[in-house]
Amino acid sequence: MTTTAENKPLIGICAALIYIAIMGMGMAYLGSQGISYGSPEMFGPFWPILIVLNLVNIFFVVRFFGWRNAGFGRLDAGQLVWFLPFLALLAYKWYVSLSAMSAFPADSPSWRAFAFFGFATLLVGTGEELAFRGILLHAFLGERQGRGRVALAMLISAVGFSLLHAVNVLGGESVPNTLWQLVYTFLWGLMFAPLMLRLKNIIPLMIAHWLWDFVQFTTLISGEMAIVAHDDLQYPIEIIMGAILWYLVLKDANSRKPQPA
Repeated sequence: MTTTAENKPLIGICAALIYIAIMGMGMAYLGSQGISYGSPEMFGPFWPILIVLNLVNIFFVVRFFGWRNAGFGRLDAGQLVWFLPFLALLAYKWYVSLSAMSAFPADSPSWRAFAFFGFATLLVGTGEELAFRGILLHAFLGERQGRGRVALAMLISAVGFSLLHAVNVLGGESVPNTLWQLVYTFLWGLMFAPLMLRLKNIIPLMIAHWLWDFVQFTTLISGEMAIVAHDDLQYPIEIIMGAILWYLVLKDANSRKPQPA
């Protein structure tokens, strides 16, 4: 079931605010239990909240948008080439991670923790992508996807994704670290929003987001800090690729045929 195009921006904002509010309550609960954001114990009590967040997304998609209009269109596989710089960095991080994990016996608790982190970060990746590159981004695109409308939609998507991470301070993250998270998640959003529009399908973004968070959290198991030692490479990739993708998306925006509301 869908709704009118005029109401979709408001619905998209409501969906994003509800997502952020639930995440904030979850972080506050962690803080009240003495569990810090980014600690190995974080996902133990948090994974049910992540399931709730995904269910909230599904409600908004089914009730107001429909799957096709929330990022599940036909994949333009040729556009995956824009993923290559990001994937190269991600592949290096996974090589380091799996090399470190290979030192643990197959039946060790470390591998069980590894599998659990994989499950939990999958919920993070699918939930955040659908909320901000699926629902919020497409809510602001509307039927007439002119250059200004597309730019506004991408910007709001990136801002919303960045603001989501402000609630990490409720989970014990320091204010300086939280402010820095707002910056680099905004850069992430500036790259992933136009990438969503080029790909026409959100699933590759979900997978990439999942694998990125997954490999980051494996440092809690392996202690292999080389996984995050090259994170500075992330920022020029996001800035350069984001700028190129914004140019291409906005260049094509005026000639793009209207999409179904």
